[in-house]
Amino acid sequence: MLEALSQALLLVFGNPGFIVSMAGGVLAGLVVGILPGFGTMLAMSLFLPFAFKLSPVTALPFLAALLAASRSAGSVTSVLLGIPGESVNAATIVDGFPMTKKGEGRRAVVAAILSSGLGGLVTVVLSLAIVPLVVPLVMTIRAADMVFLILVGIAFIGVLGKGTMIKGVVSGGIGLLLGFIGFEPMTGTSRFTFDSVYLYSGLDLVALAMGVFAIPEVVALFVSGGTIARAGATPTAPGGALQGLRDILRHWWLFLRSSAVGFFIGVLPGIGAQAATWVAYGQAKAMSKRPDDFGKGTVEGVIAPESANNACLTGDLLVTLSLGIPGSASMVLIIAAFYMVGLVPGPDMMTKHLVLSLSLILTTAVANVLGVAICFFGASQLARIALVPARILMPLITVLIFVGAYTANQRFNDIVVVLIFGAVGLLMIRYGFSRPALLLGFIMAPLFETNVFVALQVGGPLFFMRPFALVAILAIIALFAWDPLKELFLRNRRREASANGGTKE
Repeated sequence: MLEALSQALLLVFGNPGFIVSMAGGVLAGLVVGILPGFGTMLAMSLFLPFAFKLSPVTALPFLAALLAASRSAGSVTSVLLGIPGESVNAATIVDGFPMTKKGEGRRAVVAAILSSGLGGLVTVVLSLAIVPLVVPLVMTIRAADMVFLILVGIAFIGVLGKGTMIKGVVSGGIGLLLGFIGFEPMTGTSRFTFDSVYLYSGLDLVALAMGVFAIPEVVALFVSGGTIARAGATPTAPGGALQGLRDILRHWWLFLRSSAVGFFIGVLPGIGAQAATWVAYGQAKAMSKRPDDFGKGTVEGVIAPESANNACLTGDLLVTLSLGIPGSASMVLIIAAFYMVGLVPGPDMMTKHLVLSLSLILTTAVANVLGVAICFFGASQLARIALVPARILMPLITVLIFVGAYTANQRFNDIVVVLIFGAVGLLMIRYGFSRPALLLGFIMAPLFETNVFVALQVGGPLFFMRPFALVAILAIIALFAWDPLKELFLRNRRREASANGGTKE
């Protein structure tokens, strides 16, 4: 193992082709991440035809570096414009954009990119340490376990809701129903399609996310006028960058905890970084001393999801290399690139091609360092976006939204979906429902449905009688009981304090 690691280090830092490919991937990732709606999937698919003529040590580092850098850069537009540069950065909007409105854009950008980059860096070390253990660990997980693991993630919907927990659960339930639109994966029957050919393949994630999150922000920007930052605010104020760095150090336990959440969700096949960021955000709010500040512009709400997104990539890449199971949609394209260069991801990658596997994991660490450095030193200039007048920004952002929605699948109907869910997003804000919960439910729906079907076929009605599943059920019960029990405890403390005060008088 140590010999393979030393050879991987020599490959990463001593092979000119590897270095050039990695640097190109970082630059491409930064551009893709900062441009809302362009997406890594589109960028990777455009690159794939060239992979046929490239060697593995040239093609694969480019894709790995592109993925890592885009996730760090995607936080910039999420914080400054309220538009996710990447779908994995959507959770960062919830508190990052309100921070920009309060004039703390530079601070939020630095906190976001440092959390993202360092989260990937820390988990690379963890990933290298557990390479010998990861294969038997993942192989023990069955469909029944996945069902309740997904439910644990969906249970955070109640925590994510800005209103009551009930509204959060309803929002998540609507998201699940939206995710069921299209063909049923096991029987092939259509559901909720209303005889529309467009709906046979389901709703597009990019279009839905753009509609629910971006359109309401554009409308709010139009109504308020002026600039994104409120009157008198200066997102480029001196000290913002240093404050963002101090925030990471001050919330080091939140950073490590969220990175661990992202990594272990990444190791579990099929869940993906979108869910990981929302789960990290949910646990940050649930364990915060000031949960009411979330959604209003607290830096904790920026650190948690950004720490998880690149950490999830590390775990995702590890399980893709070791088992050949794509942990996310982007990893499907990574697997396609492997086949194009004559390699088959799976157990052989961790034996016959261990050096290349370790070098790809190290590539994500180097890409994170380079991406963070570029974004960090450019944060003051990037934060100036928040001072551009709304009359200039609004049409530009609107064009980016529609172009981004269209380029994902080249379908004009996706633009209609953006408009429809823009209206839905406005109504959800008006009546206190949770947009993040809706998106989380939508993301988890296909995976949840597939695993329920498989678990019922294999284990029957009592498929949940497995140790892992029972632990997950207890975790769900504990999560929903947390707020009522905490409120009961605080009420008793106040009653005791009042009684003691009355006795003293």
